[in-house]
Amino acid sequence: MPETAALAERIRKYRDAQEKNQFDMASEMGLSTEEISLLERGKTDPKLSTLQKIAAHMGITVSELLKIDEEEERR
Repeated sequence: MPETAALAERIRKYRDAQEKNQFDMASEMGLSTEEISLLERGKTDPKLSTLQKIAAHMGITVSELLKIDEEEERR
């Protein structure tokens, strides 16, 4: 499940860079805090609609959100 772990890390890093807690980020995207927590821990596979909300919030495409670079792939 390396893709899920990479996505989880990407979401957490983005939230940290925005200096927001899970509650604030979830509220802004119309998601639950629990859903953000599960995503950041790699405990769930998000629905496409959730990925679209996260990508839009980050100002990127879903493709960019899901992109795994070579460094992440080696882990």
